[in-house]
Amino acid sequence: MRARWPYLDRLPDSGFVVAASRTRRYEDADQVQIFDALGRETSSFSVGDAIEHLLVDEAGHIWVGHFDENPDGIHRWSATVRHTWTSDGVPIPGLFDCYALNVSGTVAWACPYTDFPLVEIRPDRPERPVRVWTNRVRGARAVAVHGERVAFYGGYGKEQDRLAHGELTDTSVEPTGVGVLTLPDGQPGRRIPNGHRDPRRRRHRHNRVGRPGRAS
Repeated sequence: MRARWPYLDRLPDSGFVVAASRTRRYEDADQVQIFDALGRETSSFSVGDAIEHLLVDEAGHIWVGHFDENPDGIHRWSATVRHTWTSDGVPIPGLFDCYALNVSGTVAWACPYTDFPLVEIRPDRPERPVRVWTNRVRGARAVAVHGERVAFYGGYGKEQDRLAHGELTDTSVEPTGVGVLTLPDGQPGRRIPNGHRDPRRRRHRHNRVGRPGRAS
């Protein structure tokens, strides 16, 4: 494994993917490595510099979001090194830095800087692969969606432990509540530094918000 400070996720066949965020200086140009279940490298390739998120969906697609030192948007790759979707040319408002990215099934959800819309990406729905909702929550570093409910985690300054809830309408995310993510002992949640993805994956997230006994 060549990556320093690697991104890591599991593949459906029990293999795994490892990637270095950067493609310069100490990193190999092919910064993404695919390994089988026995830990043998089967392929490697480059997805471009400045990876902010790397996630594998249930079909084995590799989703990559970039940060602003290489504002290359959001891309989907196969484990056989085939580029299967790109945000290039897609009307996503203010896609300069992929602050938040998550996957559920084969669907990706994003909340990018600078406009922070909520973006649903379904490349296998050709008639409407991307849907966008306006959103008033700024600076979130993680997003989770379940049905019509949305949760955004993180923010700027004192809001780094913020957990904001909303509901989807036809065109926007309407806020329904806000609290602070805490650990079971009541201490503040672990903040997500810039450039690091949220380890709390997928659509299921169990949190204590505000007073004890209230969960989402």
